[in-house]
Amino acid sequence: MRMEIGKVNTFTVESVEKDGYLLKHPDATLKLPKKEATQPLEEGASVDAFVYIVHKKGLQVTMKRPSIAVDRAGFVRVVEKKFGLGVFVDIGLSKDMLVSKDDLPPLKKQWPKENDMLLCELKVSRNQIAARPVQRFRLFDALRAEAPLNEGDTVSAHVVYLADEGLVLFTEMGHEIFVYYKHTRKTYRLGEALSVRITVAKDALRYNGTLLPGKGEIVDDDAARILEYLREEGSMPFTDKSAPEEIFNTFHMSKAAFKRALGRLYKEGYVELEKHQTRLKND
Repeated sequence: MRMEIGKVNTFTVESVEKDGYLLKHPDATLKLPKKEATQPLEEGASVDAFVYIVHKKGLQVTMKRPSIAVDRAGFVRVVEKKFGLGVFVDIGLSKDMLVSKDDLPPLKKQWPKENDMLLCELKVSRNQIAARPVQRFRLFDALRAEAPLNEGDTVSAHVVYLADEGLVLFTEMGHEIFVYYKHTRKTYRLGEALSVRITVAKDALRYNGTLLPGKGEIVDDDAARILEYLREEGSMPFTDKSAPEEIFNTFHMSKAAFKRALGRLYKEGYVELEKHQTRLKND
């Protein structure tokens, strides 16, 4: 059988050496360092080992099992970010794997940070091996939840895809949760862990959700956001007559939410409402 990089292959121990073992495969003979062996081996024994590539060192082999492979996806932790290259993720081997900048969002503020979790698989091309986020149409091939969620549940999920209309989140069990941008309040990162409330159960695997708090809490949160803006600027060119797009671009909230929050600030004496602007009221 042909040796496959990024997968587990079967070798025969050709010889036992002081610092490791020589493993024989019809396609290659590779050195297994003792630190990469999970148990002592004897000459002639059959052994399953994972084959990967280390830059400038070529093919490497280990008996340790990585958390992802060419034929197996999973969540992996971001350990380092290098803007010229991408981010490195821990897959359980001595070598961290690169997720290329070409596979990350074009906006740097949407790149994952250290300790964020990416849903990845390994990809081999041109004698290189790297981690790559699972493509959206293949997400359910990577994870499939066994138990459903209920509407009203609040669960932890990671951002796995930044779509045109919203965020695609996945729980580590495999539930897909779509959150429209109108149900968010800021810009999010790929891999970011979020607490999301389930609003619609489409089926046992697919859901809609929101990152906003409950209605009463929304008013408090939105009012605080507007008040913070006014305390920095003194005034704002927004009123209850402003265009929804202008409001959303600045405050990331709907016009209806803006009007409710502005009305609350007015009733509580924080602001003065003028025809073309809103001012912070002087005490």
